[in-house]
Amino acid sequence: MIRGLYTSAMGMIVQQKRQENVSHNLSNIETNSFKQQELIAEASFQMDVLNRSNNHGRLSSIGNMHFGVSVDDLYTDFEQGLLKETNNPLDFAIDGEGFFTVRLPNGQEAYTRDGSFRLNENGELVTSEGYQVLGYDGEPIQLGTENVTADNYGGIITQDGRYFSLGIVTFADAQLLHRLGDNLYTIEDGEPMTGGAYTLRQGFIESSNVNLLEEMVKMIEITRNFESNQKVVQAMDETLDKAVNEVGRL
Repeated sequence: MIRGLYTSAMGMIVQQKRQENVSHNLSNIETNSFKQQELIAEASFQMDVLNRSNNHGRLSSIGNMHFGVSVDDLYTDFEQGLLKETNNPLDFAIDGEGFFTVRLPNGQEAYTRDGSFRLNENGELVTSEGYQVLGYDGEPIQLGTENVTADNYGGIITQDGRYFSLGIVTFADAQLLHRLGDNLYTIEDGEPMTGGAYTLRQGFIESSNVNLLEEMVKMIEITRNFESNQKVVQAMDETLDKAVNEVGRL
């Protein structure tokens, strides 16, 4: 009986975590290039089931049982969002695989799909948060003007003929990327690779890939699962109450 209480309680905890994740996805539905996350749960607390009767008193395994679920990991869905036209010459969207490379204030390199860029006071191309956008040479891109033209491969040409190349990179396994916030990612166990199957679109921004309808359906499903576990806990609590206060009197 107590085992059932713990199993149901663990299920409620997982549903709470799922709800928090769905809420996070929904709150970023208007965030440029946001990638939704999926919570992965796994069966846990596995125990062997042993049989004594058919082996002359010796224990033999007949299988195993799981007594609950727990959160295993978060999976990031890197499926591309819809491209939204802005006609801003410093807005760029990657149509396909790839990430822009930026430099954080501490000198660390990070990666983003959000190409809503602007110029800082030094004429450098920076993100909306002010982080320097890097070229393939690892250096900041000193445009100095918004009158630029970009080609399909990440090249930017100014009116006076200067040429810069955006540092667009890909990864063998994007799931190794770690979220930093502000649509930024870093990687520890892996190296970025140049190239990839993409087309750079100037004057476009990638939208969030969160599907509102799907997330609302998940929210309803989570609520029902939580309520089901809650009812099990209440039923077991009532049964234990009777066992202690009524059966014990006999």
